[in-house]
Amino acid sequence: MSLTRLVMRLAAARALRDRTLAGTRVFDSAVDPIDQTIAENRQPLLVLTTDEHEADITGRDLAGGAQRCDLIIELAIAARVEVPARDGQGGQITIAIPHTDEGMELTLDMMEHQVITSLTRDDSAWARAWMKLVPRVSRRLSRRGASSENGVRFAARQLVLTCDLVDTPAVGADILPGTAWGEVLALMEADQTLAPIAAMLREQIEGNDVPDWARTAQMLGVPLDVMDQLGVMPALDDQGDPVPLDTVIFDEEGDRVTTIDASITAAAGS
Repeated sequence: MSLTRLVMRLAAARALRDRTLAGTRVFDSAVDPIDQTIAENRQPLLVLTTDEHEADITGRDLAGGAQRCDLIIELAIAARVEVPARDGQGGQITIAIPHTDEGMELTLDMMEHQVITSLTRDDSAWARAWMKLVPRVSRRLSRRGASSENGVRFAARQLVLTCDLVDTPAVGADILPGTAWGEVLALMEADQTLAPIAAMLREQIEGNDVPDWARTAQMLGVPLDVMDQLGVMPALDDQGDPVPLDTVIFDEEGDRVTTIDASITAAAGS
């Protein structure tokens, strides 16, 4: 669902911070076009967006089925880049990559390698959270781009990862520690910027007290009258609250007769 798409994108952005030549210049869903963004900030940068979210649906189960989403990572460079490295004796040196066609392509190649490594190397909590949210990547596409806007000559690349997503927890369900959602929310809650978003997500999922039968009906897209005919929906009072059962007996034909507080009876099909 869209909420897993949201936290997957946020986890990817955090996993890429300070892990590539872009440094902290990692933007989540920037509204401005990449050419405008790079014109204002000529240093290497990354912009993450999500697109083409699809799911295999059975019946009205809009929340279930196999979920797939394209994670789009745009890389851009518009100036000379200095890369820290080691010399032959183990000391630190700086290599300057010139602002030429060859230099910009080399920089983008390095950045793309760093992006893939950062998302798939199990050496940070955010990368581990992203890998739990994305159990499989079924497609990787890299597109080259270049332009000159407002006198700024830049090179860009678009990396598209088609990701399978875990299910979003059902409304009313508990988000358990150690699960994909439990881990990413814990990381978000420890992040001053993302903590308000984590609180909002918990409220959307855990904040509603939904009984198991109603949660199942919602997940499957089944109307309540069908749940009643299946015999899994309890009798409700005028306010829609379940009425406690007293006894359950069966008549001679095998039809179930439910006795409630010794005075109300409700018959359901066998």
